[in-house]
Amino acid sequence: MGDAYIEVTGKDLTECFKGAAVGLLRLVYNIKKVELKEDINVEIKGFDLQNLLYKWLEFLIIKLTAERFAPGYFDIEVNKEVTGLKGTVYGEKYSPKKHGFKTEVKGITYHLMEINCNEKCKLRFLVDL
Repeated sequence: MGDAYIEVTGKDLTECFKGAAVGLLRLVYNIKKVELKEDINVEIKGFDLQNLLYKWLEFLIIKLTAERFAPGYFDIEVNKEVTGLKGTVYGEKYSPKKHGFKTEVKGITYHLMEINCNEKCKLRFLVDL
């Protein structure tokens, strides 16, 4: 039991949201072993950027835990003006034997979540393990 505090930096929000997905999923399995055999379209809207990040990470957790889909690559675009995310997630059926298993993610929290985009973008979020 515990938490993981993840910090991601990037040139823009899209790059940070992709990095957030990789950071989250690396807690659970070896993302480098995922073959890009299947794709899932994704479109998410939030009422603010923190809500959008929360919904994005929650989407990935649901795909993994409920649908046994292991995301491995993210071709997404974050639109700050409409507080939305749209794109495609690539991956394959999750296999503990192939991808490994590190720890279980219980959820994402708003506690300590930060999104700051000035010259570069930086975001931080807490994962409940």
